[in-house]
Amino acid sequence: MNERNRIHRRYNRGQKKYADNKLLTKKILKELEIPAPAVYGIIRKRSDIEKFDFESLPKSFVLKPARGVKGAGINIYYNRGKDGRWILADKRKHSANDIKSHVYNTLDGQFSFGITPKPSPAVFEERIKMHPIFKPYSYRGIPDIRVIVFKGVPIMAMLRLPTEESEGKANISRGAVGVGIDMARGITTTAIKNGRVIELVPGKNLKLSGIKIPYWTKILRISHQCFRSSGLGYLGVDIIIDRDNGPMVVELNARPGLGIQVANEDGLKERLDKVKKIKNITESKAVRLAKDLFGGEIDEELEAISGRELIGLTEKICFVGKKGKEVCVSCKVDTGAESSSIDKNLARELGYGDVVDYYESIAHAELANKEKEERRAYKNLLYKHRDVVKVAHIRSASGFDYRVKIEIPAKINDKNIILRASIADRRSLNYVVLLGKNDLRGFLIDTTLKRNS
Repeated sequence: MNERNRIHRRYNRGQKKYADNKLLTKKILKELEIPAPAVYGIIRKRSDIEKFDFESLPKSFVLKPARGVKGAGINIYYNRGKDGRWILADKRKHSANDIKSHVYNTLDGQFSFGITPKPSPAVFEERIKMHPIFKPYSYRGIPDIRVIVFKGVPIMAMLRLPTEESEGKANISRGAVGVGIDMARGITTTAIKNGRVIELVPGKNLKLSGIKIPYWTKILRISHQCFRSSGLGYLGVDIIIDRDNGPMVVELNARPGLGIQVANEDGLKERLDKVKKIKNITESKAVRLAKDLFGGEIDEELEAISGRELIGLTEKICFVGKKGKEVCVSCKVDTGAESSSIDKNLARELGYGDVVDYYESIAHAELANKEKEERRAYKNLLYKHRDVVKVAHIRSASGFDYRVKIEIPAKINDKNIILRASIADRRSLNYVVLLGKNDLRGFLIDTTLKRNS
């Protein structure tokens, strides 16, 4: 902890205010178009309380102090009952007067940091909708991903899962589960709860290792962008994956906790030393270094834990769309293809029509004769859509083009995966989905076996 505090003082000098104040954080994130939950309202002083229309608050929202610490003072409201009161994660109910009382406590500094806590504005903001991949692992609340970033390079990460003990909040200090993440592949490894290693979700026979985090590369990119926008040389970035909008930044921390080391079974100091001499790093290089320097060799370990699923050259694959709709189709398994692809009309059916329209609205017919800077600008423009996790370089007879890739929760037999597929027009082909090598890890392929839906 002393070492962390020294790092904090050296690399965050003069910039700590950006992490200590959530409203200032939101301002700089908005200026740089880094996605974050919407703000419904802010109460800065006591005289504002009587002017605020509490009854107009939506059924679902989050109330938090702008200068909070360790999750203190955060209330997550999931719905509003017939009696007009809002329902919290632990099933308690709050009336408008109860919420008003909580705001008074927030303004008085009850949940703020420091030996002498300072008054804090109260912030009402959007409650994120849970991504379906996390639903079996989380108790009522929304999981988040904590990424430690040093000098622009993401060096360590963990998934934080709310539990009944943590009252639906993703705070390790309150009893949430922390699960280390392999930086190369975005797959969970070791899990901890209250400082002890665990293997299963509390109360369930469900393994915590082997969860593939959606939008992993995009999460690393956003983490680097937060370093750029805040000026903090050492920070923790808290990211939530929204069902509809993908990764969103909820908080920046100038002094992130150290439980992340236990969850990753590794110390931060050695990782910090590896990137200490780096200067003016680019976003793409930061992502590459994060994966190359801090990715563990976990493939064989995970396969030994979970076993491999036997599949044939054709299989039934079931997708979970953005609104929870399940769509099952036949797909082709092709070990000769590096990556997977999905037909654009199926992508539309699953709720990704806006990314298809975005791509088609700016797609270049021919890029081969364009200057390098123009091609780079076009590629960066494609990345701006929240659902685009990668822009793939595609060669063709006329030269080359770029295709956008999205991530979709899917299931083959009894195995859940996150399919990372490029969007293409496959109407003239026999299968609307092709499974490539990158999505076939954990499967054994029997070339004599053919199954169709």
